[in-house]
Amino acid sequence: MNYKCKYCGWVGFRKDFEIDHVIPIARSIIQNILQPALDLICSGCNRQKGKMTGAEYGLWRLLNPYKANSGPMT
Repeated sequence: MNYKCKYCGWVGFRKDFEIDHVIPIARSIIQNILQPALDLICSGCNRQKGKMTGAEYGLWRLLNPYKANSGPMT
């Protein structure tokens, strides 16, 4: 089964994807314990997203198209 990254659109196998906290744990531990919001995104976007929220990372990608990730880390 193929998966698609919600940020870069890369399509691949499950092994290339990671579970991402929509609100990073570093920013809201309590919210992630009480009501975690999770996404499946490619490992490259997950590394690049870091401590940004999903909305912040989406905006960063729009403003930095040449720096934005486009697939998993190898």
